[in-house]
Amino acid sequence: MAQYVLKRILMIIPVVFLVAITIFTIMYFCPGDPAEIILGVGAAAEDIEALREQMGLNDPFLVQLGNYLYRTFIKFDFGTSYANSVPIIDELSHRFSKTFVLAISAIIIEVIVGIPLGMVSATHRGGWIDQLCMILALIGISVPSFWIGLQLLLIFSLKLSWLPPYGVTTWQGWILPIFVNSLRGIAQMARQARSSMLEVIRSDYVTTARAKGLPERTILFRYALPNALIPLVQTAGQSFGTSLGGTVIIENVFSIPGVGQYMVNAIVTRDYAVIRSAVVVLAIVFSLVMLLVDIAFGFIDPRIKAQYEGRNRKYKWRKKLRRVAANA
Repeated sequence: MAQYVLKRILMIIPVVFLVAITIFTIMYFCPGDPAEIILGVGAAAEDIEALREQMGLNDPFLVQLGNYLYRTFIKFDFGTSYANSVPIIDELSHRFSKTFVLAISAIIIEVIVGIPLGMVSATHRGGWIDQLCMILALIGISVPSFWIGLQLLLIFSLKLSWLPPYGVTTWQGWILPIFVNSLRGIAQMARQARSSMLEVIRSDYVTTARAKGLPERTILFRYALPNALIPLVQTAGQSFGTSLGGTVIIENVFSIPGVGQYMVNAIVTRDYAVIRSAVVVLAIVFSLVMLLVDIAFGFIDPRIKAQYEGRNRKYKWRKKLRRVAANA
């Protein structure tokens, strides 16, 4: 398993590098002059040109890309914002906690609600409960989250005045954002849980357990669910990426000062340095979460264990044969 974990860790490096190169290339070809953004539209042409030279914007593309990668991954310097000259790392560290709480809370709700919903749907296949669950899942996947968020704001904040319309200064302010951010993940988790459970409950060992007269609850939770969790773990990791990306919209709908709102404001002001840094940070976080998912997947799935244990046994036999041949 150590080889499996090491392999997954090493795979993070090229992924993050490719994300950094891609976002830098996109921002490089976007319209707008960073020097003009910093100095303002009415700045003199000489001042703009001097600042461009100071920032290295007159260098060739590959030189700028190399300097960006060196500052980001060697010096861990994300630079300063073009709009307000504030260090980007300070803003990201201040805002990231809210984005992470929003994303991780959504994942917890998705698992708690989505898996039982899929299990109920699978055990009542073809019935009205199954159809109702799948209709709700289809609505959760199809309807845009920002539209649902706006409708809930109108109902619970403006009409009923039960919840605050913006901000997360109190725990009540987290209810609507977390709920809206988890809807799509709940639908995906329910559909995947239903599919996995339907595949498992048709297995021979489940049929044998029923033939022995075991209670249906024991069959579901002791035999069926552990085997159905293997694809659900991977779905949960992918849902975290969806929830993390969904915070960009949710934070702006509910006025949450997180990384998503920071990115949208940077897009509006063409603050390319902020956009690049925020995308790289989110890519690193998502890669680390997927690393944890892959490690958990390796411990849950016996096929991965057998694969790497077989390689280790083969390597030990080869090493032993070489030692015998050397001593002969």
